[in-house]
Amino acid sequence: MKTTLKDIAERVNVSISTISRVLNNVPTSIDEQTKQNIICVAKELGYRNTRIQSEKFSEKKIVTVISDMKNKYYDPYFTEIIFGIERELLENNQMINFTYDSSDLVNGFVNETIFDDENVGVICVGPMHPSVIEIIMARVQLIISVGTNPIYDIDYLTIDFEKGAMKAIEYLYRLGHKNIGFIGGSSPKTGVSFEDETRYRGFLKALKNHNLSLNPEWVYDGAFETAGGYEAMNKIFSQKKRPTALFTASDRMAYGAYKSILEHGWSIPDDISIVSFDDIEMSKFVHPELTTVHVYKEELGRTAVKLLLQRLDGAIPLPMTSYLPLDLIIRKSCKAI
Repeated sequence: MKTTLKDIAERVNVSISTISRVLNNVPTSIDEQTKQNIICVAKELGYRNTRIQSEKFSEKKIVTVISDMKNKYYDPYFTEIIFGIERELLENNQMINFTYDSSDLVNGFVNETIFDDENVGVICVGPMHPSVIEIIMARVQLIISVGTNPIYDIDYLTIDFEKGAMKAIEYLYRLGHKNIGFIGGSSPKTGVSFEDETRYRGFLKALKNHNLSLNPEWVYDGAFETAGGYEAMNKIFSQKKRPTALFTASDRMAYGAYKSILEHGWSIPDDISIVSFDDIEMSKFVHPELTTVHVYKEELGRTAVKLLLQRLDGAIPLPMTSYLPLDLIIRKSCKAI
């Protein structure tokens, strides 16, 4: 059986990323004795490190792991990211990659030998449970996580969700809104509640910046689903007092909120203003057209491939975190009061 970085890490009792740095001669703060111990254990276990930073790889393989496979087909946000990945691979004469569901890795439904090629890089799309990242880190040295918050010692290509949420709330505030509701999204696959999600933190920070109070009766979890947005908006309508404006953490949840609002006889934006996050294609065609924070989704996918190919070539020696910009697209779902 092939020795992996995880095997060495378990023997030496340090992280997988530390093992990777030492064996690839990447600068690290670890003491010399531990370095030598890592090298000795690697030799003892027969570990073969064929990745040399200075050499170019003749063949590269990029594998994509997505947080939930159905998102590839049903969620336009993820569909556009995957499209960007595949187009960039084709334009760089790389083979179209394999795409796997994160839960399949955890449950052992995917043969992990797909990660054994020394020229493989992995693009992780969307938030994932730590166990998934750890499984991949145990087999692969070059990983880039797309659209998530930096946690591990790997590459990240993402957006500032908190800043985007603040931009949305500040726009509503400039329109005169002081009673603002929030529909957020939890992620069961990662165990992250909507209260811990960065868009909610941005929402809270913007309220605080403008001395606005939080009304918990206007804050609900829509689970990033259209149906979830609909149900959350129904709960807001069940309260005696209603907000004049609403921020939804995704466009799909905004569509659900639209349905609830219309069913309750309200008008957008005359009775309530809505600003959202994602700017997927349909947001230009709902009525009224949705004001939303634009995420450069295809560019996330394309840039992830570019960065990973550079890493495979040794052009970028250390893991890095990069952010793509965000823009607030003002349409017709908000009104000054």
